[in-house]
Amino acid sequence: MFLRAVQLSSIVLVLVGLAACRPTPSNTFSIALAGAAPEVASAVTSALDRANHDPAAANWLTLGMVCEANGLTPDARRAYEQAVARDAGLSRAWYRLAMARARTAQMDEALAAIDRTIALDSGYAPAQWRRGLWLLDIGKDDEARAAFERASALDPANPGGSVGLARVALQQREPAQAVEVLERFLSQYPGDRYAIRLLGTAYQRLGKTGDAEYALALGSTGEPNWPDPWSDDLAQYRVGFAQNLKAVTAQIVNGEYAAAIPTLERLSRERPDDLSLMQQLGLSYVAAGRAVEGIKVLETALSRDPNNIESHLRLASAYLNRQDYERALSHAERAVALDPELGRAYEARGMALWRSGRSMEALSAFQSALRFDPANANALVWMGSILLDAGRADDAFAHFAEAAHRNPTIADAFIGIALVMVQRRQFADAETALARAETLDGANPRLAPARERLEAASKAPKEAKAPKDPRG
Repeated sequence: MFLRAVQLSSIVLVLVGLAACRPTPSNTFSIALAGAAPEVASAVTSALDRANHDPAAANWLTLGMVCEANGLTPDARRAYEQAVARDAGLSRAWYRLAMARARTAQMDEALAAIDRTIALDSGYAPAQWRRGLWLLDIGKDDEARAAFERASALDPANPGGSVGLARVALQQREPAQAVEVLERFLSQYPGDRYAIRLLGTAYQRLGKTGDAEYALALGSTGEPNWPDPWSDDLAQYRVGFAQNLKAVTAQIVNGEYAAAIPTLERLSRERPDDLSLMQQLGLSYVAAGRAVEGIKVLETALSRDPNNIESHLRLASAYLNRQDYERALSHAERAVALDPELGRAYEARGMALWRSGRSMEALSAFQSALRFDPANANALVWMGSILLDAGRADDAFAHFAEAAHRNPTIADAFIGIALVMVQRRQFADAETALARAETLDGANPRLAPARERLEAASKAPKEAKAPKDPRG
């Protein structure tokens, strides 16, 4: 009887605890929209009317997401509180409530909400690493470490867990441990700039100056922005041209062209005369493997302004993608004629000439690209590749090395350096260069052939010098 009483008492305490952190439903709910953009006010009012008319938890969750997506965070928090008050088992509502509370500096309440999220859905990795970040911010390192370990175990490809563990190690002055975690992660999932930036910090603290300088330069633009599908869902509730344009621009910068297309299509319908939108939509179609649609959109944009340089350059890129080098060269030549001092126009001309087998003419075009745009490291890489194919390895190396110096994020520069090192039979240096290229762009199609050449050359016997002719 005593044991049963203790068990019953424990259950009661848990229920009381849950009830204490669960908000109370409200029968009156309003949102002040003075000063809000008309489209935002309309979207919020519509969602609010739906929630007031049918107070199901899902409707309150939607209202909260509309508010959060459009910058009304305090109102979003109140809506999420109404959602969980009506359905305490709605894990996504608890997650969004946790995020809204964190943004309004209610950290204890945010942690309570994220704990409820995890209790309801322990398999969602972003909830674990977000909890770890918040715990780390308030100095609870050991609890943060445990949260990051769970996140990493749930989804090893998501940087949040591994990067979080590295941050704990750095905070506890254990840079060697941070290096171990980050190098292991980046060897399997290369490319996360923030992880590379932290790795540079760890190298620096270990006194590895050369490695630190490279990693810090490469990761200088890196910010912690990791996959979180439950937060990505907010995008569908953003309204207003500027808000949507900002979101879709971020997708394009991240190379998420297929994901950007629906928003670009919608924005283009809203503003059919916006040529820059048409150009971006056309380029996104091409990048997403829909070249026919992309060229059609770009040709339409060009028909509206035949002297638009951007339309010509994007069409040159699209036709290069389709291996139609004659049309690509035609548009590149037109861009050069429209602006004889535009480096990008000469680069497009060089690519079309090079791909069509006219390497020396391409070399001249790339030289012009570099003359009018000295910061164009890509032109240096293409020149190096042409010189390497022409048997001028030393000149090629100078171009690849200069490109890597100007922009240490270009994988092709390091691949070029590796190929020169293979010719020189400096295999360790070639391996180092290839490793850096893999860190930068593990999917680069030039990596595999370069590695095959390295492996074949390292296994081949060194060519013996021909015996000297005794006759002189």
